[in-house]
Amino acid sequence: MTNVDGLDDPDDLTRLMAIWASGSDGGPEVVGKLLDLALHDDTEVQVTGGIAERWDAVSDAAANALVSVVRRHALDEPRIRRAVVDLAEDDTRVGRLLQFLGPDAEPMRRELEASSEERLRLRALHAVHPVNRSVEFNHRFLADPSPLVRLEALRGRSWFDPEDAQRALTDVDADVRAAAVRKAQWQGTPAFIAAARAETVPKVRELYVQALVKQPLTDDVFRSLLGYLADDGWVGRTAAQRLRLIDNPGVVAAVASRILVFEDEAHLAALTEFPHLFEYAPELLEPLQRLRRSATNSNLLGVLDRLPQRVQHPLEDPADGLDAVQQGRLLHAVLGWADGVVESEGLSAWLAAPDDHTAAQWITEHDWFGTGPAAELLHAAVDGDLRRALSVDLGEDLLRLAHLFTARQIRAGLDPLPPRPLSRLLTEGPDRLRVRFTRGRTVVLRLYGSAAVAPHLDPIDVVLHVSCPDCGMSARLQGRPEWKYRDEDRIREFEDGYAVTLTGACPACGALVRMEVRISVTEARFDGPREVSWDARS
Repeated sequence: MTNVDGLDDPDDLTRLMAIWASGSDGGPEVVGKLLDLALHDDTEVQVTGGIAERWDAVSDAAANALVSVVRRHALDEPRIRRAVVDLAEDDTRVGRLLQFLGPDAEPMRRELEASSEERLRLRALHAVHPVNRSVEFNHRFLADPSPLVRLEALRGRSWFDPEDAQRALTDVDADVRAAAVRKAQWQGTPAFIAAARAETVPKVRELYVQALVKQPLTDDVFRSLLGYLADDGWVGRTAAQRLRLIDNPGVVAAVASRILVFEDEAHLAALTEFPHLFEYAPELLEPLQRLRRSATNSNLLGVLDRLPQRVQHPLEDPADGLDAVQQGRLLHAVLGWADGVVESEGLSAWLAAPDDHTAAQWITEHDWFGTGPAAELLHAAVDGDLRRALSVDLGEDLLRLAHLFTARQIRAGLDPLPPRPLSRLLTEGPDRLRVRFTRGRTVVLRLYGSAAVAPHLDPIDVVLHVSCPDCGMSARLQGRPEWKYRDEDRIREFEDGYAVTLTGACPACGALVRMEVRISVTEARFDGPREVSWDARS
């Protein structure tokens, strides 16, 4: 069997051996077949076993053999040139072929780099192995208009000038920024720390926090990590875990402000165990003790059972000790906290404005003051009157704590964490149904009410407080949902129904209390919202 025949053999090892033979003594007649194998054969063949096990890629072997034939016969092979610019071919395979051609392919590589087609420029980058790319070479491709090319430039063990960090870490494309964050040479640099504080995309923030917690806790790293306390889930918990080492009232105030907004009970359990929390934020004891009545997560219940005895503390004036600039920052935060409680176009416009002067012009010119508490807040904002804004009663006591914890962060010289809607775990009374889903999220429902939930979460625990039928005292009832049906007959959505038997003993008279409730989870068929609702009680 000739080498040419062996190149078509269905047996992988036979085909690989024919490729090796062609590289050693093949002529122009094998060029076409070797080129086809180099570009299209994705087989890997085990050539040695045992402790020295080795697998060879047929495509790489064919590319290497092709280069040997072309150089041995001094061929100027037009088929290779056509394949290099053929967009029907795989970019990575073409790049590997060019790597094997080495310096002989440099004229073609320069033509590809100058092309207006992004995939051809990508092939020009693939043509040089990452470890062989010069700093100047990488710099050129990092400025490419295509995010695919910039992303490829950052992959592997390629090196860059320190000045390139700023460009890559602030790239408009999130995938490029994510690749830049993974570059070990930039982690811990001033550009890295600054970009970490400005990043907004969750998947990139996750990479940043992984890197930041491994850095020495300098002032810059500390301030960056502090901003990550505002994130839900693993990112926020990871940042909090690293910051536990710092005894700082401002950090505790930041943690306390997150306890007011998070609705993930597992996350709340971690934050409630934060060192010095009740030393610097004793005002949290009262809302957390109320939460103990209706919490569902065992870890959170364990933490709340160990709360210290509450001592009455008069609330301090949040504005005390703040200079004019700090009062302006607190005033903006007060409006932000209010925006989560009242609906007001004026408040939304003020918070969306680039600066307070522009905001005041918008509100005044368009007369967006409205009426009621929101109007009072906006008049205070336009006048720059912090104490007037703090005196507005929005009917929510926890806002006083939110203002207080924000002021403490500002007083400590920190950037306060952004306001968010207050947690319904703390604002709603125990007469609301609390449904805990997988991964810790708890939803608070009123009868016939509904709330949004994330995909792929299932209800696992339900808690409700009711009056004991014998003595009238409040009794805590708890139970696990039992799936009953799935309604598939709807056009736009389907519904899963659950029945829950809630049981508990009255803490006063010991009577057993029982109640049946029904909940349903509705999900849109076409990438729409998912909701849980409390449908019935008996």
